[in-house]
Amino acid sequence: MLYEPAEPLQPETASIPKSEEDPSADAWLTNFFTENHLDFETQPDEVASPEQVRFVVHLPENAVYYPCSTELFEAILKRQSKTYLQDRYQEVWKVAEQLVQDLIADESRRTFLTELLRIKFEHDTHDDILLPSRLEKRLFKIFIDKSKIDTPYFPAKVQRNKMVNELVAGPTFWNSFNWIDQQTILSFESLEDLKSEAAKLQLRRLLNLCVASELWETGEAGAGPSKVDFNKILHRPLGGNGVKPLQDYLQRPQEAPGTCSEPPKKILWLCNDAGEIVVDLKIIRFLLGWGHKVILVVKDGFYLHKVTRYDVEHDPLLMQEVHDAYHIKDPVISKNELLERLKTDTQLFIISDGTQERLNFLLTSTTFARMFKEADVVISKGEEQWRRLFSTPFQFTRDIFNVRLGPDGQEVIVSYKPRHAEAVKFSEQDLKEKANGIIREMTTAKDRGDKVIFYSAIIGSIPGQMETAVQLLKVYVDHLRKGYQKSFIINPAEHFVSGMDADDLMYMWEVVQRSGLIDIWRFQTVEDIETSFGLLNREVAPEWLGKDATYSTGCTKEMKLAIEVQREHPEMQIIGPAKERFLRRSEYGIGKLYDRQLSDISLP
Repeated sequence: MLYEPAEPLQPETASIPKSEEDPSADAWLTNFFTENHLDFETQPDEVASPEQVRFVVHLPENAVYYPCSTELFEAILKRQSKTYLQDRYQEVWKVAEQLVQDLIADESRRTFLTELLRIKFEHDTHDDILLPSRLEKRLFKIFIDKSKIDTPYFPAKVQRNKMVNELVAGPTFWNSFNWIDQQTILSFESLEDLKSEAAKLQLRRLLNLCVASELWETGEAGAGPSKVDFNKILHRPLGGNGVKPLQDYLQRPQEAPGTCSEPPKKILWLCNDAGEIVVDLKIIRFLLGWGHKVILVVKDGFYLHKVTRYDVEHDPLLMQEVHDAYHIKDPVISKNELLERLKTDTQLFIISDGTQERLNFLLTSTTFARMFKEADVVISKGEEQWRRLFSTPFQFTRDIFNVRLGPDGQEVIVSYKPRHAEAVKFSEQDLKEKANGIIREMTTAKDRGDKVIFYSAIIGSIPGQMETAVQLLKVYVDHLRKGYQKSFIINPAEHFVSGMDADDLMYMWEVVQRSGLIDIWRFQTVEDIETSFGLLNREVAPEWLGKDATYSTGCTKEMKLAIEVQREHPEMQIIGPAKERFLRRSEYGIGKLYDRQLSDISLP
C-alpha cells in the first residue's frame, strides 16, 4: 500500500500546531486525538506521555505532535480535501478486503468477515477525522479476533525471506557485488586507500540492494538469480542529501590498533518489510564488523508484511541470522538496565517498537523511547517511514536517515534530517561526572567532620506544582542548615540542569546515593511540608494537604535504594515516613517529573 511520493515540507514552511492559543482550535485538536484514541489524558495506559514523546520529537513549548504526514494532517484539519482522505481510506479497505480473500477459504465465513469489516469501515470513516493507519489497526484487530488467525501472512513472509536469501546467496549476485574494474584499482596509490574505498563501495552497493523491491515483490518462490538484474540494482546512482553524511557516520575505523577516526555508533535500525530484512541483516553484519552496535526495531505484532517480533523468533532463516542478538522483551526497561546491556560485548539487539501499525511515536513503548534517546543515529527504510519522518514539520532528538527507492525506480535516495540544534543528550559519562562532582563535595564535608544528609522530597509528583515544590524544598533545607551544626545537606533541586529528565536525574543520583558517604537519608514528611508553607508565610495549599515523600515515585524508588544501601552501610540512618508506607507508586511515566498513577506494587 504505497502513496504517491511527495516533496517534504520543510520545518520552516510547515506549521506545528500548538495548544492553548485558540480555544476552538484546541478543542478540535483534542477531538482529533480523542477520536483516534491517541489522547494521553484519556488513555494514559496506551498513549505515550508528552514527556516520552519528547524523548523522540523535539517540540517547542505547548507544541502538539501528530503521527502522520503534514499533507494528511492538513487534509483532516481543513476538512477541504475529502477526496484525498477518502482515497486513503479506500486504499485501507482494499488491503483489509484482500486480507479476508487471501486467508479465509470458507465462503460463508468470508462473507461474514467482509460485511463486518465494511460496517466498521463505514462507521469510522463517516466523519473524515480518523487517520488511515488507525483505521487499519481497527480493521486488522477485528479480523484477527474473529478469524482466530494470530499471525496472518507469516508463511508468506517466511517464503519471501527464503526466496531473497537464495537470490543473494548465489554466484550471480556475488559476481556482480564483488566486481570492480581494473582502472579503478589502478587509480589508487596505496593499499590503504584502496581498502578504504572498497569499504565505501561495499556500503553503497548494499544500500542499493536493501531497497531493491524487485527481489521480494516480484517472482514466485524458487525464482532463480537469472530473473534479477543485479548489475542494474547494484549500480543505481545514490542521490539525496544523506549520502555523504551517512558514509561519514558509518565510516570504517582505521586499521592501526587503538585508532579510529570516529568512535563506534549505536544505530537504531527501523525494519521495514519481510524479504527486505534479509538484505538489511547483511548491511548490519557489515556494520557490526566495523565495531558499531545495532538495535533492530521490529513491530510488536501483525502489520501486513512488516517484520514482527514473532518473525524473528519463529522464522528459521531469521532465527539463524540473528542467533547472537540479545532480545530485549521488557517494554518498560529502566535506563540503568538499558545502559548496562549496551555496555556489554553484545553488538546486536532486537526490540519491538510496541506497536502494530506504521511509525507512531504516540504509541511506541517505553523501551523504544529510551533506546531512541540512547542511540546516536536512526536509520529508517522505505516510503512510508520517510513520510512519517521527513514529510512533516517535526524535528527529532537524533539524526535521522532514510533509504528508499526513488519514484522512477532508477535512483536510490538517502535522506538526512539532522537532530534539532537544541536537542540535549546527557551521556552516561556526563551524568557520572556530575555525580562525581557532588561526591567530591560530600567527601570534603566528611573530611572536615560534617554529617552528610540527603533530603528526598516531592519535586515533580504533583502536576502543575513544580515551582511550589522547589520553593518548599529550598526553604526547608535552608531551615535545616541553620538549625543543624556540622552538617552538609544535599538539596537535589540545587543540582538540576536544564534538559534533564527523570531518567537522567535518577541515574545521576543513584551514583551519589550508592557512594556510602550518606550519614542520614531523610525523606519528606507531612510535618516538613506544613513547616515549609509556614516558613513561606502561606497556608498549606489543597494540593499539598496530607502529602509526603510516599506520594512520589522518585522517593519510592529512593526508599527501595536506601534500604539496599543501609544493608551495605548499617550505620546510615533513614528518617521519615515508615518504610512500609512507600507502596503507592512504582514507575515513572517515562521522562516525567511528575507521576501518572497510583500503583499497588509493594516493596520487596
